[in-house]
Amino acid sequence: MEPPEPLPGLTPVPADGPPPPARRPVRCALCGRPLTGAESRRTGLGPSCDAKLHPPGPDIRTRRHDVDQEPLPGT
Repeated sequence: MEPPEPLPGLTPVPADGPPPPARRPVRCALCGRPLTGAESRRTGLGPSCDAKLHPPGPDIRTRRHDVDQEPLPGT
């Protein structure tokens, strides 16, 4: 009995075989720079371009102010 033939595409590549294909560089959708971080690659924007499109919201503490008040009578 002959050994079964391996399935096409599932044969292991010999160690001296061709290198694996390089990943296609992902570029920022706004400025075109190459993206290296996983989160940047996922969103398609670099950190500086993402900050331009999505600025942080206003800090609630900056809108709050304290008022000087006399102590309440009887306290």
